[in-house]
Amino acid sequence: MKYGRYEIVRELGKGSMGVVYEAHDPHIDRSVALKVLRPDRVTSEAFVERFFKEAKAVGRFSHPNIVTVYDVGQDHGTIYIAMEFLEGKPLDNAIREKSFTIDEMINIGAQVAETLDCAHEKGIIHRDIKPSNILLMSDGHITITDFGIAHIEDPSAAQLTQAGEILGTPAYMSPEQVVGRPVDGRSDLYSLGVILYELSTGKRPFRGSNLAAVFKAVTQDSPPEPAKINSDIPLDLSRVIMKSLRKAPDDRFQTGTAMVEALKSCVRQRKPSVPGETPGRKKKRIPVSFIMVVVLLISVMGVLSYYLMNGNGKAMLNVRSVPAGARVFVDGAFKGKAPLELGLAPGKHEVRLTLSDHYDWEAQIQLKEEGDTPLLVRLIPSK
Repeated sequence: MKYGRYEIVRELGKGSMGVVYEAHDPHIDRSVALKVLRPDRVTSEAFVERFFKEAKAVGRFSHPNIVTVYDVGQDHGTIYIAMEFLEGKPLDNAIREKSFTIDEMINIGAQVAETLDCAHEKGIIHRDIKPSNILLMSDGHITITDFGIAHIEDPSAAQLTQAGEILGTPAYMSPEQVVGRPVDGRSDLYSLGVILYELSTGKRPFRGSNLAAVFKAVTQDSPPEPAKINSDIPLDLSRVIMKSLRKAPDDRFQTGTAMVEALKSCVRQRKPSVPGETPGRKKKRIPVSFIMVVVLLISVMGVLSYYLMNGNGKAMLNVRSVPAGARVFVDGAFKGKAPLELGLAPGKHEVRLTLSDHYDWEAQIQLKEEGDTPLLVRLIPSK
């Protein structure tokens, strides 16, 4: 089958407005992604005229993160758009297959926000930012598809769609879109916030069993902060996401640039991200106080064991520290830096070791017999 000069190779995907195919352009021998609108969506001559006008406007806009539009045309009673063919994975498929690290979330969000900012400056609003319209490349690079196509498509035609078909898109719509008010770039940034919420928590912020329930959630409900659902999410990133989801456009990020800056400045007070780790799952950490007690007990046990195994001799205390170089105090007097060998009288001695950026170590040692006493102290970092 052909649309214009484009020969259909295979179907790539299907949506409420049409079908996307991989097609071959024989004129220049290359593959293209061909989006063909459903004939029932082509509602009037005025719609067709507006479609061509706006599709050409999008085609003139060039950006490395936006799929290139090559051509538009009419055939078989419908309209088609020939676009750049890319091998990336749709983000909605990637979300189902893996969990994203904090750095990956920020990288995706910053790329999309920067791309939206450039388009908004040109007066182009996407109106349908959702995971299936974002391609994720193997190197982490993203490409936004259907840029401006949502504006081109007839909004009234969407109402003819079955509820099951349209549920995916309203979940990412801004409140002003849902109630039919005029939208600007802040609506696209809201939709990006919904995507970031889903990436960080594993679930959409606004859900419902039917279209009316989804619309109600979008316009009225306030979801819990991502950090309360996934404790691995830094508070700063959680706040950026929640700001982008505010109901009133004036309360959100006003430009994509502002959102990029907020994402990049997020404080990452967390452990290094592990690719594929399930959101919300944290490894248990051993308290520092417990580690210090164990180290102290090991050291004391070592001293006691030595005295039980050795007989008489000169009372010498051999002090070593890990890391080396700790300052050694005996009975309040500075004796030098470890490793250090000290001659001490039998009896009780207060020994204290200090080292910059480490917790002090202090213990009372009983030298009951003359002999050579080793003391190894492992200091715990304080930072």
